Amino acid sequence: MRRLGRGGWLAIVTGVLILALLGLGVAAAFEKASPAAPATATFRDRPSSPTVVPGGVYREGLVGTPTMLNPLLANTQPDRDLSALIFSGLTRADARGEAVPDLARSWKVEEGGRRYVFALRDDVTWHDGQRFTAADVLFTIRTLQDGDFPGDSALADFWRTVSVETPDELTVVCTLPKVYAPFLAYTGIGILPRHLLAGVRAGDLANEPFNLQPVGTGPFSFGALDGAKVEIALRRHEDYYDARPALEGLRFRFYPNTPAAFRAVQAGEIDGLGYIPPRYLAEAGGVAEAANIYGPSLAGYTALFFNLKAPVFAAREVRQGLALAVDRDALVGEGLKGWGTAGSSPILPTSWAYSEQDGPRSPHDIERARQTLDRAGWRAGAGGVREKGGQQLAFTLLTDDDPARVAVAELLARQVEAAGGRVAVQARPAGEVARLLATRRFDAALAGWAGLAGDPDPYQMWHSSQAETGYNFANYSSPEADEALAQARLTTDPARRRGYYAAFLKAFASDVPSLVLYYPQYHFAVSKSITGVGVAPLNEPGDRFRTIADWRLAAPR
Repeated sequence: MRRLGRGGWLAIVTGVLILALLGLGVAAAFEKASPAAPATATFRDRPSSPTVVPGGVYREGLVGTPTMLNPLLANTQPDRDLSALIFSGLTRADARGEAVPDLARSWKVEEGGRRYVFALRDDVTWHDGQRFTAADVLFTIRTLQDGDFPGDSALADFWRTVSVETPDELTVVCTLPKVYAPFLAYTGIGILPRHLLAGVRAGDLANEPFNLQPVGTGPFSFGALDGAKVEIALRRHEDYYDARPALEGLRFRFYPNTPAAFRAVQAGEIDGLGYIPPRYLAEAGGVAEAANIYGPSLAGYTALFFNLKAPVFAAREVRQGLALAVDRDALVGEGLKGWGTAGSSPILPTSWAYSEQDGPRSPHDIERARQTLDRAGWRAGAGGVREKGGQQLAFTLLTDDDPARVAVAELLARQVEAAGGRVAVQARPAGEVARLLATRRFDAALAGWAGLAGDPDPYQMWHSSQAETGYNFANYSSPEADEALAQARLTTDPARRRGYYAAFLKAFASDVPSLVLYYPQYHFAVSKSITGVGVAPLNEPGDRFRTIADWRLAAPR
C-alpha cells in the first residue's frame, strides 16, 4: 500500500488499519488532526533566546524498517518519509492542498482542461551531479505505465490513461482522455533518474540496489546505511535548486516499537520521534524533557458511518435526530482527551475548497433531537427505547479494538441512548472491521479517512456509483450530491469547483448519510535544540519536513 508520490494518498483508517483505496493512490495512515486543532502541543516551555549553531545533524527515531527508498515503490511510512526528502515531483501540495511548482517551474492548462504543459526548471541536478531533464519525467511515467510495474496498481492504471510527450528537454506535455480536475494531485509523484535506471525493466525495479542507495533531486541525498545501528544518514544536497537546508544532515534510526524509541530519546541516542501514536501520549513525559511535541493537522476525518440499507437508518429524520444527539466536543474532550477537533464537513476545513458558511452544521441539542424523533413517529417503548411500527431504534456500532476508538464509541453510544436509542458497541480487530465495511455488513461504524489532501475531491466516498463495490460505505445516493460531485471533476476553475462542493455539502447536511465527528491529530517530537519547525496542516506525515530548510540547531544559553 503506498501513496501517490508527494501529491496525494488515500486510505480508510480503523485504528492502525489501512484499507488501500483506488483513485488518488494509497498509503499508510495514522490518527489525524484538524485545522482548528492546537498547532503545537508542548509539555514544557521552549528554551528562551536560543543561539543558532551553523550546520549540525538532526537525529530522528522512526518505528518500522525501510525497505524501498523509491517513491514509486515505498512500502512503509519510513520509506515514504525518507523518499520525500530525497526525491521531488513536478509539483507538491501546500498546506491547503493546492499544487505548487517543484521540478516544474510553471504549467499551462489547455484544451478545456485535457492538456497540461509543464515548463521544467533549468537549474536542477541529480545528487550525482547529472542534469535533470524532461527525459527523466518521461522515463518515470513510462515505468508506471509498464504492464509489469510492481507498485501501486491504481496509480499505474491512472497513468496508463495519460499520453505524455517531451517536445524538448524542459517541457513535458500530459494529455488526458477527458477533463479530470484532480489531475495535479498525481503530478507530485517522485521522479526517478533515467541515467541510472534506463536499463532496468519495470518488473525488475523492486530488486534493484538503487532502492537502498537512491539518487534523487530533493534537499537531502542518501549518505549511508548502517546495518548494525539500523540507521540511515542523509546529507544536505549542496546544489539543491530551492532553499538549501541549514542542517548539514539527517540521521534516521529505526526501532521495533514506540516504547523503544521513547527510551532512545531519553538516553540521548536520538533527538526526536517521527510519530507518537495517541495511545502513547500519556507516556511521553520523558520525551518532553528534551523535545517539543507537536500536534498539527493531518488531512482526514473520523466519522460515524450509517449503513443506509439498514432499516433503522432508512428515514432521513432518524439520521437528523441522531446528528443532534451527538456531542462532538465531548467525543474529543472525553474520548480523545482533547487530542483532536470537533468537525462536521467531509470537505476538510484545511482545503482551499472549503468555505465556513458551506460546512454542514449539526449542533448538539438533545431536546431538539428528541423532538425530531418524536415528529418522525419514534415513541418510547419497552425499556425506554424508541419504537416505530414494531421496530426499535437500536443498532450495533462497529469499531476497531484500539482503546481510544472504543472509548469514543462507548461515549457515542451513551449520547444516542440519551435521545432514546439503544447502541451495542462491537469492537473487532482492525482487519475484520475493514472486511465488514467493504462488504457492507454493519449497521453503523466508527472509522475514518486518511490521505484526503492534495485535491478535495470526495467523489469516491460519497458518489452513488461507489455505493455497491466502491468506498461509499454508507450506500449514499442523492441526485443533487451526485451532480455536484461529477461536475466538480469537469472544471479546473477553482471558483466553480468550490461552488459545486458547496452544493454537495448542502445536500450532505440535509441528508445526513453519515456524521463527520472530528479531525484527529498527528503527533511528532523534535528536540528543543531545533528551531524553525513548522506546524501548518500536514497533507501526509512526511510534510512535517516541509520547513526543513528553516530547521536550525540551537543551544540554550
